[in-house]
Amino acid sequence: MEVPASKELAPALDTIISEVGRYYKVRPTKLKAVRRGMENEARDVAMYLIRSMRAEPLMRVGANFGLNQYSSVSSAVVRVKAKLQKDRKFKECVQHIESNILNNQT
Repeated sequence: MEVPASKELAPALDTIISEVGRYYKVRPTKLKAVRRGMENEARDVAMYLIRSMRAEPLMRVGANFGLNQYSSVSSAVVRVKAKLQKDRKFKECVQHIESNILNNQT
C-alpha cells in the first residue's frame, strides 16, 4: 500500500509531543500519564494536534497515550475544538505550538 505524500510530510509524533511538552513546561512522560478525572490541557492539545496534523486514527493516538479506548481521544479532541472556538488566547497558544512544530521540521 502506498503512503500518501501528506502522511510522509506530516510532523513526527515525537516532535508534536515534545513541542507541546516544551510549551506547557511538562515532560513528555507526564503528557502520556493517565490520570482519570483530571483535566490535562497539554495532553488534550497533544492528542488534538497529532490527530489534526498527522490524521492518525483514534486508536493509534490512544495507544501512544496509554489509552485503551479511542473514545477518550475523541473526547479530548472535541474538548480542544470547543475551547478553540470560545477562547481566543487558547487558540493563539495552539497556533503557536503548531507553527513551532512546522518550523522545526527538517
